[in-house]
Formats: sequence, C-alpha cells, structure tokens
Amino acid sequence: MSTVTFPPLDFADPTGHLARARADGIVIFGCGNFARDLLGAAQASGFRVHGFIVSAGAPTEHAGLPVLPLGQEPAAWRTLPLWIGVFNHLPSANYAAIRSTCESAGFTCPVLPQAYFEAVSAAMGWRYWLTERPNYAHHQKELEAAFAQLHDETSRRLLADTLRFRLGEIATIPGTPVDETHYFPEFLAGTREGPFGLVDAGAYDGDTLAQALSELPLREAWAFEPDPVNYERLTARARGLPIPTVCFPCGVSSSTATVAFSSGHGEASAIGGDGDMHIQVVRLDDCLPNARVDYLKFDVEGHEVEALKGATELVRRNRPILAIAGYHRWDDLWRIPAWIASLGLDYRLSFRIHTHNSFEAVFYAY
Repeated sequence: MSTVTFPPLDFADPTGHLARARADGIVIFGCGNFARDLLGAAQASGFRVHGFIVSAGAPTEHAGLPVLPLGQEPAAWRTLPLWIGVFNHLPSANYAAIRSTCESAGFTCPVLPQAYFEAVSAAMGWRYWLTERPNYAHHQKELEAAFAQLHDETSRRLLADTLRFRLGEIATIPGTPVDETHYFPEFLAGTREGPFGLVDAGAYDGDTLAQALSELPLREAWAFEPDPVNYERLTARARGLPIPTVCFPCGVSSSTATVAFSSGHGEASAIGGDGDMHIQVVRLDDCLPNARVDYLKFDVEGHEVEALKGATELVRRNRPILAIAGYHRWDDLWRIPAWIASLGLDYRLSFRIHTHNSFEAVFYAY
C-alpha cells in the first residue's frame, strides 16, 4: 500500500503580501531576464516597483530604477514584499536558500514566483509551469487520476511534492534532481528488448541521440528539430553517428500545418506566440506510417500533448517506451497521463524530475 497521499490543493497568503504589494509596492530580487520582464508586468498590473536587489556587485540601475547589492538597500525596502525574480532550473535558483539569505539580511516578506504570478499572469504570458494557483483545485479530479496512475512510490512522492511546491507550500522539492539518467533512467532497463528504433522530437543539437547511444542498443533513429541553427548542428552530429539517422527540419503536432515559431533560443525555441518565423509541423502518424519505433522521446517546449495526439496510431501499433517532458505547461501534470491512459495499452507510468524547481520533469510510460 502506498504511503504517499495526494496533497491538499488549497493555499494560503498568511502575510497578505498581495494586498501589501498593491498598497505599498514591491522590490524585485534579481535583475536577469525574468526579473526585467517581471518589472514590466508588475507595472502594467498596477504595482509600484521601488527597485532591484541582487546578491552581489556594485550599485547600478535598470529602467531608471536602482539595482542594489543585498545589504546596501534602504531600510524601508526590507518591510516591502520582495518578489523573487529568479525562475530557472539552475542550482543557484534555490528558493529556500534565496529566501533564507534575504530574511537573514532583514527582509520580512520574500515571495516566491508561484505565489505572486496570478497577480501578473495576464501581462507576463506563458512562463512554463507557472499559473494561477486556483487552477490546480479546479482540476483536482484530473490530478488525482494522474496520481493514481503512477506505478511507484518515488513517482507519487515527486508528483505530490511538485504540487506542494507549485502551490508555495514548500520552497524546494526534496530529492531533486533525481540521480537517474535524463530520458533513459535506470529503472527502464530490461522493460523492453533492443535493438531500439528511437524517435527524438525536439532533438536540439543531437545531445539526446548521443546520450541514447551510450544507454541503449540503437538500431536506427528519427530526429525532429525545427530551429534552423539547432538543425544544422543536429545534422552535423548525425553524420558521425554509427546508426542510420534521418533528420527532419520540422516540428511535430496533431496536424500537418505551418505554424508560428520562436527561433534562436537554443533548446528553448518553441512553437506558438507571435514567433519570428513559420515552420512546418507534421503528424508522426503521417511521417512514419510504417516505422518500427521502440522508444519515443518528446521535449517540444509545451507542445507535447498535441504532438502525442499526432502519434496515436504509431503508439498503438508499436507500444514504444515513452519519455515525455511534463514541465512546460502547468496542466502537463494531468493532460499527459490522461492521454496515455486513454490508449488502453496497460502502460506503467513513472514520473521523475531531472533538475531544479520542477523543470525537466518527465513522464515515463513502459
């Protein structure tokens, strides 16, 4: 019997930080890209921003506001809500450590991004898994169903703690990153015999293909990457691989179409938004109608569910191992498991987090 229970999906604002922020304004911790975007969103949402705090460096300014190293700020700033403007997967974005450091410096109200995002979400737009926290309670039944699908205690613990983290109850997710190979975790060993035919959608520069060769007995591979710079690097790497590898300069989706695409962001280039170019997307069911696919990896920057819909017949025909990124959108936590369950293929489902702050979360079906 499982010792991990599904967590409550309510949340509290014991400090009344949003009301205080509207009345007195805020200070932003950090001055990187996310913090600078947060400045514009906060101002557009009616919040007064007094300035920025950074962990070290000389005083400077940004957008006419002071950027001050911690400890050199006006004393009055320390009683204002301090919105942590750091949002990434790096070890330095340890919210528990950042909050502790700021509190030790005298700040009384550090606020995590997941606790203030609903106040600025309309102006900020899509930011990976950030969302208005009530959305989780609105989809409690779907999230409970996803939790019930999970095959192992580690997966249930990680999903429960991810929900607690994203609701602001905890500042870090214990036990992450997991000590398992990204996309090819050790618990999958022996679940399917090779050699493997691998589909890598969101192939970037071929880094996952190279990793796969060291983890799996590969027979052949198909790689999809729509970003032109990434694709050039991918094909250069593919030419040196010891297996037949077909590279496609397109994305994957639920239909074959031309869509907007934001290029030039490395591994974060993505379908959607205004975009700076248009790309071709294809259904895998159309593109690989007769391929023998044993391993399917998707990391397509928020387009995973649509890509899965376009691979329905391929998955039904082959029942490949699935490694599906589940962190680009908040509802990936239930929409991806729901799609897998809808196939009726008796998949076992696991969930792992391969870096910090619930980024690089992956659902594995096997």
